[in-house]
Amino acid sequence: MGLLLLLGLTLLAGVTIDFAFDLIWNDQQRIEQIFLLGVTAVAAATIWRNTLSMMLISLPLLSRWMLGFGFTLGGISVALSTYPHFASLEWASLILLLILALLLGGQARLENVRFDRWAIRLVMALGVIIVLKIMAGYVAAVAEHLQIDSVTMFAGTFSNQRVFGQIASMAIPVLSFPLLSRKLPQVQRWGLLTLIALWWMLAILSGTRGTFLALFTSAGVLALAAGRPSYHLLKIQALTLSVGIVLFGILFWYIPHLLGLGTVLQNRLHDLTSLSGRQVLWSMAWHQIQSHPWLGIGPMHFATLRNIYGAHPHNAILQLAVEWGIPATLAFVIAATTGFLSLLSELRQPKTKPDPLLLCLAASLLATSTQAMVDGIIVIPYTQTWLVFIVGWTLGVYYRDTHDRIPSEPRTMRLFVPALTLFALFFLLQGVFPEILNRAETNQAFIQKGGLLIPRYWSLGWIPQP
Repeated sequence: MGLLLLLGLTLLAGVTIDFAFDLIWNDQQRIEQIFLLGVTAVAAATIWRNTLSMMLISLPLLSRWMLGFGFTLGGISVALSTYPHFASLEWASLILLLILALLLGGQARLENVRFDRWAIRLVMALGVIIVLKIMAGYVAAVAEHLQIDSVTMFAGTFSNQRVFGQIASMAIPVLSFPLLSRKLPQVQRWGLLTLIALWWMLAILSGTRGTFLALFTSAGVLALAAGRPSYHLLKIQALTLSVGIVLFGILFWYIPHLLGLGTVLQNRLHDLTSLSGRQVLWSMAWHQIQSHPWLGIGPMHFATLRNIYGAHPHNAILQLAVEWGIPATLAFVIAATTGFLSLLSELRQPKTKPDPLLLCLAASLLATSTQAMVDGIIVIPYTQTWLVFIVGWTLGVYYRDTHDRIPSEPRTMRLFVPALTLFALFFLLQGVFPEILNRAETNQAFIQKGGLLIPRYWSLGWIPQP
């Protein structure tokens, strides 16, 4: 439970505490994540080494080989890249994020329902805090008879309202889990339904089209894969979405109209055909893939291609292909697909009713995977940490019934796992120093020169940094 507590504090701090007024939100999240990964690495190499090994050897053999192959090719790409300092930083970060997910999975597997109880409490607490912080801006605007500005409402919690949409894709299905139990008291049931409806309302307000694509795709796949057992969850989603639409109409159209308040709602839901510059990023990525198909241009190196749209291609597969190469990308896709097929197969087991929690977690992962094709899910530090949380929790629940049938740990793994973990930690630390010490000053100097902050690892995402 110690790791869940640490991760929970990291996620809570990300939306409640500004540690430095001059530090941009994205950079604060990255620094918090570095601390989390540092503690994780030390613990994984020492006190939690057996837990990590247990989860590694539990993964399908094909997934283990593909992950190893992909990261090995990534390491070669790092060595051949133009800026190995930055490439090794991203390579090491992704390894440590995977280790964090496996450790969370191990603890969820061994702690059983106790882990689930505290994990869902964490999600609910985050859900309430985020809604209260965003809606505080609305209440203040109405009370002071000011213009209601959606960008301002989200700015106090996230650097960009699309980040809320990314979190919503993961949180909304998981928040539904307690409602699948008949034991939930009516007061709590209605309170939770209201909370989910408010998240839908804010998702509409954010105008994040990828969120709706993700959640609708997830619902369709889940209905086909799990069949009837998924219908209760899908009914909850349909009900709360409907209420969310009504709440949006009342709070952001009727009340402002009634009180004579102006509204500025930055919303792209009405424009479903525009790619908002993504076609430029995808074209750039495709050109580089054709030029560097085998090992890519190096991890994080899309950020060397200066443009006005982004330091990453807003598509997880294209990002891996352009930076790590096609073979490494195929390896990661095979590993992920193997996991998804195993998960969906578990949900379709005819002999037993699917675990409601596994159903909700599967919906969350399906939504996130879909949105990663049009958004920076695997880039933004706060969403990375959320994703690791959901992946780890899913692994723990999936393997929970097999904890008595764990294969013996090979001797090579007992030596290799701690070494790899500390190796990745070394590259993480050498990659963030000395940049981590002067983030605010670097950003301010860049802005004063007329530069636009476009995030990648840091808020100033270009490499090398000006």
